[in-house]
Amino acid sequence: MTTKQSILLRLPTILAAGVLSTGLVISGCSNNDNVETETAASNTENTADVVEASENDVAGQTELTDADNAVESQQVAESSSSINKQKSLVTNPTEAGTPEDTVKKALDSLYDGDVQQAAGYYKVDMANFEEELAKTQSAFQQTVDGVTITDTKYNGDKTRATITGELMLKGQSEPAPLTYELQKIDNQWKILG
Repeated sequence: MTTKQSILLRLPTILAAGVLSTGLVISGCSNNDNVETETAASNTENTADVVEASENDVAGQTELTDADNAVESQQVAESSSSINKQKSLVTNPTEAGTPEDTVKKALDSLYDGDVQQAAGYYKVDMANFEEELAKTQSAFQQTVDGVTITDTKYNGDKTRATITGELMLKGQSEPAPLTYELQKIDNQWKILG
């Protein structure tokens, strides 16, 4: 594409040089200097106008092509990011910083295969918890269809929460019950396990 643009940019100059050369050769070989000189001058002016118009067209087309390419790149990027972003497993909306949002983020990151991020939402006293969680990821992705949070109960000082909900498995007609215990640690909710 750059070779084609390079040739297109030089084409008006080559054409102008050819026309000017032809005009000079004709005027040098002619007996009627005045008529042919005027014709050559007229041709030169017309050629200059054509060259300028051609250069403007090529520059305009290049700018349009660059603008079109930028728009297409942005559309592809937006399209691929929306394709890569999966819908949440948790069917109801959550607010940032809540126990429900912590459960949602943990389940979504595990489902998407980001075991390290998913493990960060848990408070578990197990040396190889991330490895064990990774072993469940494939089965989790293949069997879980969705989660609905039905209730959240807090203790008196709101440092612990119990979330109840329903887990819908693929191929099942009835949801299974689901319960998560969370604790607020360093101002962040963590799933206890």
